Amino acid sequence: MRKTVLVPVRKSYCDAHIAKDGTEVEATASLSLGSHTWDLCLEHDVVFGRYLTDALGVPAEAPATSVVTGQGDADSRGLTHAVEGHVPDSGGLTPTMSVSAQDEPENDDDPGEVEHDEPERPSVMVSGDVPGYLIDEAREAVRNCGYDVVGRADDSTVLIICGEGAERNATKLADARERDLPCMDATVPGRFKSAVRAGEFTGGDPLPEPVKVGRSGLSERERNRLVRSWARENGYKVPDKGRIPMHVRHGYELSHKTTPDGEAVAA
Repeated sequence: MRKTVLVPVRKSYCDAHIAKDGTEVEATASLSLGSHTWDLCLEHDVVFGRYLTDALGVPAEAPATSVVTGQGDADSRGLTHAVEGHVPDSGGLTPTMSVSAQDEPENDDDPGEVEHDEPERPSVMVSGDVPGYLIDEAREAVRNCGYDVVGRADDSTVLIICGEGAERNATKLADARERDLPCMDATVPGRFKSAVRAGEFTGGDPLPEPVKVGRSGLSERERNRLVRSWARENGYKVPDKGRIPMHVRHGYELSHKTTPDGEAVAA
């Protein structure tokens, strides 16, 4: 014989709705502050959760003094704070309460924390093309070793790295000579790569003598652009960046060399 046992189910109603207009809305969460506990519906769970979050913030490690639990959103679930003072009527949506958080707010003027300026990074000038590296790759390798790369020497500059064609940059060479900067000859096989692996660049090599500017008056970048354009028109394969092969440069020079009669010599 089957027995049916009726067990009374106790329903909890939202205290905020009861206090406000006497309506009975089923509660889905509870708010405990000290010795007091309020049953709240989802709406008031969210409202009070957001209020406490705005008033107290979200602690890194929540103490277990008082807990807001329920099925509300992230603003109300798992919020925990110590609250002292008078607890207002729960029927209002913007209650006023005296709050003291467990952790005191950070004091920007705390003499115990002293900010120290970071030491200035040493800088390096790079002149010319480093064999085996594109210009951007070489500069990035220098930066990864703790140096800044500058176009003009200043008080932080400790070295000049000279690659192929460094003698064409008279400005950097003049800066290095004026400041008596040590020079590292990057054209020596393996010199630059060894410095990158060691994480330190050192000088000791003679500084190249600057060459005179050509009659064309073109900058190195403009000249390289013309050489690449000529090379592609004549069937040569050249990279978009980095060093142009010597035989391509030689072919360009021969094709643009003039005879005493003013006629161009074919490459």
